[in-house]
Amino acid sequence: MALKVIDVSEHQGAINWDAVKGNVDGVIIRCGYGDNITSQDDKQWARNIAECERLGIPRGVYLYSYADSDAHAQSELSHLLRLLKGHTFQLPIYLDCEQAGTEWYAPTACRIVCEGLKAAGYTPGVYANLNWWNNYLTGVTAYTRWVAQYNSQCDYAGSYDIWQYSSGGSVPGISGRVDMNWCYKAFDQLGGGGASGSAPSGGTGAKPTINFKYRVKTAQDGWLPEVVNLADYAGIPGHAITDIAIGVDRGSLWYQVHVKGGVWLPTVSGYNINDYNNGYAGNGQVIDAVRVYYNTPADYAAQYGYQKAQYRVAPLGGNYYPWQYDNETGGGQDGYAGVIGEAIDRFQLF
Repeated sequence: MALKVIDVSEHQGAINWDAVKGNVDGVIIRCGYGDNITSQDDKQWARNIAECERLGIPRGVYLYSYADSDAHAQSELSHLLRLLKGHTFQLPIYLDCEQAGTEWYAPTACRIVCEGLKAAGYTPGVYANLNWWNNYLTGVTAYTRWVAQYNSQCDYAGSYDIWQYSSGGSVPGISGRVDMNWCYKAFDQLGGGGASGSAPSGGTGAKPTINFKYRVKTAQDGWLPEVVNLADYAGIPGHAITDIAIGVDRGSLWYQVHVKGGVWLPTVSGYNINDYNNGYAGNGQVIDAVRVYYNTPADYAAQYGYQKAQYRVAPLGGNYYPWQYDNETGGGQDGYAGVIGEAIDRFQLF
């Protein structure tokens, strides 16, 4: 049986959580919206989280996103981490993507925020309505999904763990309308016993994450610290990259680099900065392009489909070039990230 979960914000006012307890299995609390500014914290956040902790109500969190750039996405991640600190959660931490005008950037915002949450030890997720999932977030597949569709059934064809089926629910202890959800996955300590009723069957759950780790080297700095997925970027703005090392914890890969004024160097598949032959790509010359290809394990592909490496680079002091997928060409893909002849200083991969 699915679990009854509500989501709340300051719009529900001061909730009587003693009355709520026993009528729901869990709650997802809005902590705020947008950038890491205290005036954009949800006005009921502190009280709602304290009351749910006092009463032992399983809880998760969401932040409403306005991000339209990497800087704003990083600020939203900081906003979440500031408010999550010192609390415990049984449901995931979600980025709420529905703001008009951010559709084009939302996939990147999801990856930056969710990878940052994961690196901090939280379970990240993404909330969006059916239209966004079908049209703007099709490539966001590594995190638990929360789908909004006010209907008698959820028509989303992909996997999902929570379905928001109504914005007009009623729960004792809350004045007025409240969003209602069916949760199909028992996250951590979340369990039944508080709610009654039945629900339709739901999604199949999020696929296991594939973790890429990577490092880059510059003439000024030597080898820089390791980065995992989109927790950060590898590089220092203004410092040209000369060597790259990439590894993966599931499946395998190959990668190669093109050096400025030269040619594509041989492909490598290892991750070892002390192995000149197969541990990293580069020869100490400035790199202007990178190519990465991911090999999906057969058992993973059979259950979740074949996956692709997604990566991008930025020129010295400039904005990132478009994301590339494996070594694909056509449809806006170049087969590699970068512009031949233009040195790069930042690299990202997931």
